[in-house]
Amino acid sequence: MEYELDDIDRKLLNLLQENARYTALDLAEAVGVSDNTIHNRMERLEEAGVITGYTTTIDHEPTGLALYFHFTCTAAISDRSEVASQAATIPQVLEVVELMTGQKNLQLKAVGAEDEDITRIAEQLDDLRLEINNENLIRVERRLPLDFLEAGGQLDGT
Repeated sequence: MEYELDDIDRKLLNLLQENARYTALDLAEAVGVSDNTIHNRMERLEEAGVITGYTTTIDHEPTGLALYFHFTCTAAISDRSEVASQAATIPQVLEVVELMTGQKNLQLKAVGAEDEDITRIAEQLDDLRLEINNENLIRVERRLPLDFLEAGGQLDGT
């Protein structure tokens, strides 16, 4: 079921994407409403499944995991979901994306400390029912928040 966002929701979502650790008072001041309104809105957004959780963004390089890998793989369509779940259990795999294509239908990202880590991860992937089509070392990845205020009309279909 679709949840209809208003400008208060959009402002709140923009701020939470910027920093999920803002206090209700910080959010209330920035949005221009009471902290009680913020609590109510966040509860409604969570219940509607718009907000599904709060995460911490980690820079793995200072932890010794300076290499960031991207694997493009193909799994049989009938096995795709199960293989994706199995791949997600491999240590150092950070992300598994299932695509609705016949070929190259799994994208995986993993971190490692040294070149041998890509080989070890690739060998573990080889043990699954998939084919590795491509292995890449990622130089930089930029994740951008969606600006709900700017996209508001487009999201509403207006």
